[in-house]
Amino acid sequence: MLTALTSRKPRPIAELGLSFAILTSALVVTIAQGAAPPPSSSITLVSDSEPGQRLTIHGRVGGENGKPVAGARLHVYQTDASGRYTPGKPMDEPHARLAGWLRTDMDGKFELHTIRPGGYPKAVRLGDRDRKIPAHIHIDITADGYAPRKVQVVFSDDPRLSDPYWQDWVRTQGQPVVTVSQSTAGQAADLVLSLRLGSSH
Repeated sequence: MLTALTSRKPRPIAELGLSFAILTSALVVTIAQGAAPPPSSSITLVSDSEPGQRLTIHGRVGGENGKPVAGARLHVYQTDASGRYTPGKPMDEPHARLAGWLRTDMDGKFELHTIRPGGYPKAVRLGDRDRKIPAHIHIDITADGYAPRKVQVVFSDDPRLSDPYWQDWVRTQGQPVVTVSQSTAGQAADLVLSLRLGSSH
């Protein structure tokens, strides 16, 4: 039989009366209706049945001084292997099917388990011509005491990056380019993101 802890003799829960039952019920309701637990520093966006090349990104968020930013919040979202955010609306970024939240650990590190995103199926008019957008993973970062930052992580082996338009975009916008390597679980890449001091609001 479960017993309640006291400073002297253990007593059966049933003997503690209605007040204990009310307290227990209130605690259960509070847990059920309360805020979701904070995100961890590791997330898996895809199930085992998700088509696509498996990818693990080992990331780190730091400040301008290079020191790690602990507790930074990351919203990650991307297309599937076919280049669609949702099956019905391929360009519906706000409702991306492959999405989730992360929080960096004490060393500013995080780990993302996902697939290589596909490039958008259709070209868009950019500059003087229609262009195919390089495959990318969106990461929106916020942290107390730092200015928010939104990046699109692209891949060095993506043929679309050979277009001078996208090379200039990477350089002027400060978009991160990762280089993948083969691992036992698929592909892997290291990613370092830096934040500037400022208001997080």
